[in-house]
Amino acid sequence: MASYNVNYNDQRFKNVETEKQAELDKYNQTYDRLIEERNQFTNQQQGLVDQWEDTQRQIANDNLNHQLELYNQQKEKADREYQKEAKASYIDYQKEVDKYGVSRENVVQNGLSNSGYSESSKVDMYNTYQNRVATARESLNNIKLEFDNAIKEAQLQNNATLAENALTALQQKLSIALEGFGYKTEQENNRLNWDYNINNTYYDRYKNVESQINYENEQAEKIRQFNEQMAYQKRQQELEQQRWEKEYALQQAQAAASRSYSSGGGYSSGSSGGDSTPITESSKPADYYFSNGYQPRYIESGGSYQKLSSSKLKVNDVFNNAPVPGTQNIWQSGGNYYVWIGNGNKGGQYVNVTAQVNKSKQKKMCVAW
Repeated sequence: MASYNVNYNDQRFKNVETEKQAELDKYNQTYDRLIEERNQFTNQQQGLVDQWEDTQRQIANDNLNHQLELYNQQKEKADREYQKEAKASYIDYQKEVDKYGVSRENVVQNGLSNSGYSESSKVDMYNTYQNRVATARESLNNIKLEFDNAIKEAQLQNNATLAENALTALQQKLSIALEGFGYKTEQENNRLNWDYNINNTYYDRYKNVESQINYENEQAEKIRQFNEQMAYQKRQQELEQQRWEKEYALQQAQAAASRSYSSGGGYSSGSSGGDSTPITESSKPADYYFSNGYQPRYIESGGSYQKLSSSKLKVNDVFNNAPVPGTQNIWQSGGNYYVWIGNGNKGGQYVNVTAQVNKSKQKKMCVAW
């Protein structure tokens, strides 16, 4: 198919583009909604994971606080036991000192003054007292150390639990995010596929419109060429008819002139009578022909030559179907009018058209030849 100038402002192109954009918008809005719903669902799931982690943290911290409280209570109990043991040791120490009368009065009465007993007994009992206190203090410190270690271990265990919960929450949130990302990627790919299909579909429609317009232009061009050809043929036929009519009229005129010449003994002047003396070639005036050398400047009538003069009329001023060019002069001699009819070989004759000229003047219109 030939290519023609296509008007791309044609409303059909705009309609295709509008329909395509509407279809793209519809699917884009659908996938935007699906992706937004997925984002909301992902956020909700991750929010639930955060809530779970917060709950686990609270439980772990509550358990830790409870353990710390128990450990601290045990430490306080151990401290009280130490204080009790220290006090009991001191009381026992006093009792033992008084039991042997270590006081000044008892020593004198028992004859033990300056015997060394008083001092050694006091030292022994004091050492016993100090050993009991030291043992109690060591036991207290060991218990406190055990509880401090237990507290530290509980704190470390709680931290490990919190870290494990945080890791679990992070893994769950990452899994949710990846799942959401996979879903959105799938939907984006679906969107791209739909966009591709829609663009291809409407590109085909666009090309169909273009082909349709090309076809319409082609048909219009064929119609134009056909009409032009028909007009040309009609004009040629008219011209051919006009040429035929002119040739026929010329033939008729030549035949009529020939008959007139044969019967009148010379060129028709539209009149008869007068001097019948034959006119010879030697009797023609010296300027008998016009400058073309073959068309007579005179008309023969009554045995004499009458010079033609311009009537100031052209053939198309009088005739509407003359067999000669419309710009050709109509000649005048006296009251008669003549038109030269050539035979195509530098020959011809004058035809008397006086009646037609007078009729044209009377009716003020062109007449038939």
